[in-house]
Amino acid sequence: MKYCLMPLVLMISLHSRSQTKNSFNYTPADSIVTAITTQYESKFFLHHILMGKNYRETWSTPVKLPVFKLSESGLSIEKLGGGEQTKSLRLKDAEGKDWVLRTVNKTVKDAIPKSLNNTPIENVVQDIISAAHPYGALIVAELAQAAHIVAPQPRIYYVAEDKALGEYNEIFANTVCMLEEREPTPDGSDTDDTEKIQQKISEENDNLILQKKVLKARLLDMLVGDWDRHADQWRWDEIDSNNADYYYAIPRDRDNALFHANGILPALSKLSFMPHLTGFKKKSGGLKNLNRKSYEFDKVFLNEINAEDWQEIVNEFILQMPDEVIEKSVRTLPDPIYELDGEKLISKLKSRRDGLLKNSMKYYRFLSRKVYITGSDERELFVVSGNDDQLIVSVYSLSNNDRQCIYKRTFIPSETRYIELNGLKGDDQFIIEPSARSKIRLRLHGNEGKDSYDLLGKVRSRVHDAREEDNVIVNNSSARIVFR
Repeated sequence: MKYCLMPLVLMISLHSRSQTKNSFNYTPADSIVTAITTQYESKFFLHHILMGKNYRETWSTPVKLPVFKLSESGLSIEKLGGGEQTKSLRLKDAEGKDWVLRTVNKTVKDAIPKSLNNTPIENVVQDIISAAHPYGALIVAELAQAAHIVAPQPRIYYVAEDKALGEYNEIFANTVCMLEEREPTPDGSDTDDTEKIQQKISEENDNLILQKKVLKARLLDMLVGDWDRHADQWRWDEIDSNNADYYYAIPRDRDNALFHANGILPALSKLSFMPHLTGFKKKSGGLKNLNRKSYEFDKVFLNEINAEDWQEIVNEFILQMPDEVIEKSVRTLPDPIYELDGEKLISKLKSRRDGLLKNSMKYYRFLSRKVYITGSDERELFVVSGNDDQLIVSVYSLSNNDRQCIYKRTFIPSETRYIELNGLKGDDQFIIEPSARSKIRLRLHGNEGKDSYDLLGKVRSRVHDAREEDNVIVNNSSARIVFR
């Protein structure tokens, strides 16, 4: 997240950026009363104790749903998609926009080793799906709109058998599915996956991340207890500016929002190899465990946000989640499901919101212990300044022979122990100013290129680079030089 280069007009346009308006208007004539599935109903008392109550009744409660008929929708099939558990069908409307039809229920057979197929282990893993709220995506979509987070706005249907489905009738016919726009950007533009974005920002230093927008989306994850927020769960849209291309994150796939497993076996799993299954509880504590699958993502895309900015963003997010917004979001549930879960979900969401500032700041401090700042394959200048109370790291682009700030953050020793600066390729420059003093340790990695080091001040630092690159040590008063 690199804000020192971002013009004020871009920040204003981002704040007012809204969800895309869907041109696809499909109102089915038929409806049906059906449950998503009855396979998670507890048949034995011991099963209930071991695996938990979870949302079993929610999955098996009949609700009135509109009937989706592909042949009447105006959509056409593009291809089959989906991961190991969820099956999806890529569709296209008359204007060329892509849509995705996704099964609500999951099948774990392809997600576990083949040797475990058709065994009691497969049955246990499949049963854990009952801890996911099948209608949770509807609630999250409403909350995302309130927080000005660009995200899919799913619709739920019962999919009818249809000749237009062809060979895919076997997968989708007579099932409950979510339909959502694949590229939910305000202008319908194409997006990139996280791997592509990481490649872009490592290649050119005018590709920048809007980290405050990323944090807002991650706070929503923490509010709804969504533990499955790894890099593949995000798309990225671009906003052009005169000096740089800025990217913001679009969250997708809300299969594990509101996840709550309360049996003996899930509890044992949380204590051992699955600590991220903390559950959608009233208190929003334990965010370090909840976010375990997101550590790498957060350390890359939230590395410029200091405590003051983090707290400001959390407070803004909380103000966007008043009681009436939470209540309205839960009201998107079908009436029988609201009667079953509504009051409990509202109570938990309000309580988690109220504790979000305190608990997310704990997670901020965890992320801030070690911070990794990476340049690009182009030329950068890394400047370290400050005094005993604070250490300031600034990164400037030198690719156009003029300095443009692309990163800046102030660190304090009580929060941060270690900072790693990575120049990647290019002829990079590293400067520690004479006045810099700090207990925070630095690691400087020049990597490829002819790198220059002017290291003064009193900061414990260590340089790692290659001798054969003919690097230049201008000054070295406190660093240990390690050539590979």
